[in-house]
Amino acid sequence: MLELLVFVRHGDAEFYGPEGTDASRRLTKKGVKALRRGFPEVFKNLEGRDDIHIWVSPAVRAIQTAEVVGETLGIDPDEFDIHNSLYDQDDDEFLAELEAEGDGCVIAVGHVPFVQRVTLNLTDVDVPFSKGSVAAISFGGETLREAELEWFALGKDY
Repeated sequence: MLELLVFVRHGDAEFYGPEGTDASRRLTKKGVKALRRGFPEVFKNLEGRDDIHIWVSPAVRAIQTAEVVGETLGIDPDEFDIHNSLYDQDDDEFLAELEAEGDGCVIAVGHVPFVQRVTLNLTDVDVPFSKGSVAAISFGGETLREAELEWFALGKDY
């Protein structure tokens, strides 16, 4: 059974992507700087774990955010798994993928309202996911429905 799910909302992104699509929007320089400043403290309690899987939306801003998470934890971007369910905001598909993952820790980098909605549905806690926010959800039972919010870091505080 999965032990920990860590949702990360992407950092501050440009309004328009170079290709004119939502998926091509990149992080701003300020956004990258804020994540690099805040993530070392936020993720310090995950350092040294060897069971972390980083899942990421295919959107450029999410991939760039995941790269900062990877830098922080020493995980190579080649090890990231792209999950369309994070960009498509498909709760059922995402939860099915989590169930299939097995044990360990999944860090999922995605978007609102998806990360906020799934966190609320799993924990009954309405977490305000500003850009760069991180929420850790632990699972203590036999199903994903037996979940508890472990900790939360508000992105704007970096």
